[in-house]
Amino acid sequence: MSRKSKKKQRLKKLIPAPEQLLLDFLTPEWSATRTLCFQSNLHQLTTALLQRNRAGTRVDCFSFDKTVISRIQHKCSLVQEELSLSTEWSTICGSEFPEDDYDAVMLPLAQQLSEEYIRDLTLSAVQSLQTGGTLTIASSRTKDYEYHKFLKTLFPKVTRLVSDAGIIYQTKKPQDLPEKKSLLDELVAREGDTLLHAYTLPGVFSHRRPNQSARALTNLMELSEESTILNIDCGSGIVAFIAATRCPSATVHAIDSNARAVKCTEQGIAKNQLTNVRVELCEEGQGIEPESYDYILTNKSYFNSEEQGEVFLQKCLRALKPGGLLQFSTKQYQWYAHRLLDLFTDVAIDGAVHHFTLSARKPPEEQPPA
Repeated sequence: MSRKSKKKQRLKKLIPAPEQLLLDFLTPEWSATRTLCFQSNLHQLTTALLQRNRAGTRVDCFSFDKTVISRIQHKCSLVQEELSLSTEWSTICGSEFPEDDYDAVMLPLAQQLSEEYIRDLTLSAVQSLQTGGTLTIASSRTKDYEYHKFLKTLFPKVTRLVSDAGIIYQTKKPQDLPEKKSLLDELVAREGDTLLHAYTLPGVFSHRRPNQSARALTNLMELSEESTILNIDCGSGIVAFIAATRCPSATVHAIDSNARAVKCTEQGIAKNQLTNVRVELCEEGQGIEPESYDYILTNKSYFNSEEQGEVFLQKCLRALKPGGLLQFSTKQYQWYAHRLLDLFTDVAIDGAVHHFTLSARKPPEEQPPA
């Protein structure tokens, strides 16, 4: 890695999260009767506002991700127990922002989000506001010309505060606002003579892009009839749909912690008239019965850490029947390949241009001595 790239990475680590930008912007005296906080991760925001502990106010936390919501709910419960809160609070998980009359919405925007996703989040957040309610946005991006221009098309006045840490925007909901357009995208995949339809929304992998990792997985997966199949992190559901079509007498259980992904998969099940697929919104690591599945299929495109990789493999070991097969696609396969040899048998790697498919079998139960 070049010296310039290393310096860029160090500077990136020093930039505060957009949630912290929001908290730094709000004065100690700031208060709102009903506040909605959008959270896509576990950064402190909702809990920090609760700690202000003002009677007669309410703070709600919203996320598309059930795992995020469950963990924030736990943190809020601890704050409530410690401070005997006067502030009311709740956590909400759904595929769309709650349409309610909040007088303040907090919207932190992570740097890696796509332009379309950011615009969708902005319009969704505004829908939750009452007329005259305040939308406060924090972004760690430094180049915001297009987004700032977009905001000015929606609101008569936009306050913009720029610092080395990022940008704060603040505006109020006007009486007349353009109707929010649907950004649902449809894709079609062929399985034999059957055309399968799948849907995505911003925030669901992979929206408006060819899902090359899913294709790599479905090209190489080995399945059998009368089997039970688990599709972890199902996204649009396309892997589950192909598995169910390839093996009509198999049962496919698709799970995801993202409520938008579950909604898209439900729409795909209905469109394709698949009776052997069910989908469930599950907190990460939950909703999986031990030793219940013959096959586990998933896409692990990005490797975040060895710790998370270990959690994933242990989860698969618990869910598979003895002799069951795990197959997944990934871009970063090296750590997985070595760890699979420790935990599984019959480990195989199939290489592609950008994606690798790994297969591994759970060891069969030890035979009792004769």
